[in-house]
Amino acid sequence: MQMSSKSGRRFFLISGFIILINSLLIGFASISTGKFFVGHELVFLGTTILSFCLSYLYPQFKENDERSKRIRERGMFFSYFFILGYMAILMSLFQFEIIDLNGYQTVSLLITLTIITVFTSFIVLSKRL
Repeated sequence: MQMSSKSGRRFFLISGFIILINSLLIGFASISTGKFFVGHELVFLGTTILSFCLSYLYPQFKENDERSKRIRERGMFFSYFFILGYMAILMSLFQFEIIDLNGYQTVSLLITLTIITVFTSFIVLSKRL
C-alpha cells in the first residue's frame, strides 16, 4: 500500500518536529549536566534535517522516475567531494591542534555533516533539474 503525497509529506514533517524536540531535550540535558557535545547531539540534529528534507522531497521521490534517480545520483556525486573536503579540513584542524575531539565526537561530526550534505544537495538538485 502506497502513501499519498500529502500523507507522506505530513509523516516526515511530524517526524521531523518530534526528532527536533527530542534533540533539543537531549541537547538541553547535556548542557545542564556540563557535558555538552558528547557527539550524539549533532546526529539527532542531522536526523531532524534529514526528515525535513524528505518531507520536501517525498512527492518527487515517490514517483521513482528517471528524474528522481538522477537527483539521487548527482546528489551523491556532489556530496562525495564535499565530504572529502570536510575530512581534509578536519585533518588540518587536528594536525595544527586547533581542535581537540575524541574519536566518537569526530565520527558523530562526520555523520552529521554527511547527512546534511547529502540531503541538502538533493534539495538543491531537485530545484535545478
